[in-house]
Amino acid sequence: MQQNNEQGFRSLFDRYYVALCRYVNTLIEDEAESEDITQGVFIYLWEHRSDLVITSTIRTYLFAACRYKALNYLRNTRKFTRFVPELQESIYEDLSVEAEELCRLVEEAVMTLPEKCHRIFHLSREEKLSHKEIAEQEGIAVKTVEAQIHIAIKRLRKYLATHLNIF
Repeated sequence: MQQNNEQGFRSLFDRYYVALCRYVNTLIEDEAESEDITQGVFIYLWEHRSDLVITSTIRTYLFAACRYKALNYLRNTRKFTRFVPELQESIYEDLSVEAEELCRLVEEAVMTLPEKCHRIFHLSREEKLSHKEIAEQEGIAVKTVEAQIHIAIKRLRKYLATHLNIF
């Protein structure tokens, strides 16, 4: 998308548009307005593609953006108060499911690392050891530790991108 790939963006639109419209419609109960809100999110995404930083999956980003746009619509039309308890519960459930799925995938990704890389990554991230402490413990150079952590992060990103269908 950041490289102005219209075909990729079209694929993203085709993949999520209907589901997002349904989701927004469950919140505001107005099909025409649901379509407008969803289209607005995609328009914003395309117009800000060069400076947009998405720290989660594109799916999570799109659903969250639609949810916030729907909440703004409800607030602006004074229909908000009847949905607050339901929305709070829905938001927490959505976030919980997303977090659990992400944790599971990260654990899977870490398990795919080669043994040495896995051990060094574990010492760094789980045991909170410095690169120097890991190097001393493992009997290797600090640069080797840095290289192994770099390899681990690169492989984890690739694994997550593949399994989360990040665009």
